[in-house]
Amino acid sequence: MKKISIITPCFNAQKYIAETIESVINQRSVMDGSVELEYIICDGKSTDQTVEIAESVLKSAPKACVYKIISEADRGMYDALAKGLRLVSGDVVAYLNAGDLYQSGAFGVVAEIFMAQLARWMTGYTVSYNERSQIIEATLPYRYRRCLFECGFYGRGLPHVQQESTFWAAELTEQVDLETLANFKYAGDFYLWRQFSQAADLKVVKSHLGGFKYHAGQLSQAMVGEDSAYQLELETMIRKATLRERAIAAGDRLVWSAPYKLKKRLSRGTFVSYDQDIDAWRIETA
Repeated sequence: MKKISIITPCFNAQKYIAETIESVINQRSVMDGSVELEYIICDGKSTDQTVEIAESVLKSAPKACVYKIISEADRGMYDALAKGLRLVSGDVVAYLNAGDLYQSGAFGVVAEIFMAQLARWMTGYTVSYNERSQIIEATLPYRYRRCLFECGFYGRGLPHVQQESTFWAAELTEQVDLETLANFKYAGDFYLWRQFSQAADLKVVKSHLGGFKYHAGQLSQAMVGEDSAYQLELETMIRKATLRERAIAAGDRLVWSAPYKLKKRLSRGTFVSYDQDIDAWRIETA
């Protein structure tokens, strides 16, 4: 059994918190007890019914789920996330914002891959939902390179790493200065990925694990544009790219929308897929 720790930072999220919590606690692998779940909700002292709704929904959590709700003033989402990361005790860690969703079989996939030691850091299909929770887009990422994290290309010229589909081994959190994380307002996710990339490769799993849900007023609106608040924070963490790195990024940009067979051929060892013949997940090598 693997213990998975999930953190949900939130503030005044009464409209979205119930569906998000249900997507976490109603995982099939948690319901059948094959995965142990630790769920920590870090609320920023909401003034609406967020906490009351969370408490009500969590009453139906399965036995394999241990949960905790913290509601106190904070400096923003990443301060709340840092608070949760200080408390987690699972083997695998991830965070899911209020309004976003996990696919019901996600934790089973994650546990099997980590138990088989196929990844220390993994992400799945990049999936988006509309306000009615309908999938409106699904894309299989290409490979992620350490040098391109260092130069900030993911989110500037290349797609972002989708946080809602990303899980990591608990020991990778040691790469993160939690006080530094807590000070971010917008680009804390990139800070995490950049730190993790110093110690592990990000594996791409051919599975729908989670997704981002569009709704009005969300923090991600600050990510739009070269002069956005997100981009300005990102600039504080990156170095200037070499000509070679710019060329690599340009080539990757072309491959990103290519068929899977080409992506696999050009990035051996990056993809983890399910093999029906052996009934198990494995790293694609050819």
